Amino acid sequence: MEKKEIDQLYHLLRRVSNYAEGGVQRGTSLTAKEQIGVLYGLCRHLLAGGDYLALVQFSQFYGESFLVEPVSKIIKNRGWKPGRVVEFGAGLGWFGRGLAGNLGMLPIMSVDKRPWPLINLVKDLEVKEDKADILHSMKKDDLIVACDMLHCLEDPYEVMAGFDEWHIAVLEYMPENDDFRHSYSEQITRYGANPLLSLEGLAAVFPGRKSTLAKLDPYVLLLVEPAK
Repeated sequence: MEKKEIDQLYHLLRRVSNYAEGGVQRGTSLTAKEQIGVLYGLCRHLLAGGDYLALVQFSQFYGESFLVEPVSKIIKNRGWKPGRVVEFGAGLGWFGRGLAGNLGMLPIMSVDKRPWPLINLVKDLEVKEDKADILHSMKKDDLIVACDMLHCLEDPYEVMAGFDEWHIAVLEYMPENDDFRHSYSEQITRYGANPLLSLEGLAAVFPGRKSTLAKLDPYVLLLVEPAK
């Protein structure tokens, strides 16, 4: 690391350490002390050999604070009227629950290959038999949502090809800052993921379908219409 990077890192860590007792902040139920714990967990994940639970907890904190509200507004403005929210790769389920609440207290079906708490369907999208079970559980007016999932799939094109008749809203971390994008791609590649390096590559996961991109830097939201 260069001197300026170390100086910036030290400054930001000081900011975290000075973020003492405080009230609950926007979009999250966590106190300042709890938020510091989440950030500490993220550091542990990145610097101490991997802590997936800590990463998922950070994603929940960040998503509830900065992503659920703007994504909900975008979906409402599109005029989509889902009857249920189905979250793929749900983890702790913050994305699906948040959208379901903001879109009118819709029912939820959370899908993940890991038996996290509140997961309704423990199935692996990349296993043929599990994918068939998921498709059997889908309803006509479902809205499929996912956050930071596509890059975890070995072949996202093949996995998502079977869900052509549903509206889909997916979030992926694709920052505009070149340095952010490079460090992220390098980091997740170390853990066996496949970074989607371009906006075109993200949209190409759903060939032949009308899609719209909305930038929520450092995230990108892709809204996909059902195939005709």
